[in-house]
Amino acid sequence: MMRTPRGAGRPTAPLLTEDRILQAAFRLTRERTPRQFTMTALAEALGVRTSALYHHFANRDAVIRAMRGRISAMIDDGWHQSDDLARTLESWGHAYRSAMLAAPGAIVMLATLPIDEDASSFAQYEHVTRLMTADGWPADNAADAIIAIESFVIGSALDALAPADNMSPGALAESFPAFADAERRRAAASDDPARRTFAIGLTALIHGLGHWATRGD
Repeated sequence: MMRTPRGAGRPTAPLLTEDRILQAAFRLTRERTPRQFTMTALAEALGVRTSALYHHFANRDAVIRAMRGRISAMIDDGWHQSDDLARTLESWGHAYRSAMLAAPGAIVMLATLPIDEDASSFAQYEHVTRLMTADGWPADNAADAIIAIESFVIGSALDALAPADNMSPGALAESFPAFADAERRRAAASDDPARRTFAIGLTALIHGLGHWATRGD
């Protein structure tokens, strides 16, 4: 009796790819703390054995580095189209913050892991450094200024995740009337107080850094 050749069937599960792993990793950061973000937890979220992940990533840090690369790639390229240093730094800061907010649960992990293999981040640093030195900033001050701006961006991204009224004194308003009034005015000044505060702080930081870098005060 002749057997009919068996046709190729469809895979029983979606193909495991780097892109699929990273999508699951970003989802997992919304559900787990950084300490709970493990290769085992990621494998469970994907419905695969943990060993399957190691065909794509060497370890947890490698996954996080790849996530940071995705975030860096999300930063709008339009930020570096101006030769004006202050305008470029402001555009970079806003684009960087927007990209970080696209993956809020991952901010802490992304901010605390070395970026030694993220070429897109270094390309941004390189561009900013060249603009700074061309604008007269001493090369000795460039890295400090970049790290200061990046620290402010990351902190502001975390602040944006807090409730809109997280600075309100609430029932204590009568005991602290000056600040309560100031906080109410801030809330009324914009539909997005966190973004407005970020814009004010970023502009002030950039101008202050420029004064410090070029005058040495």
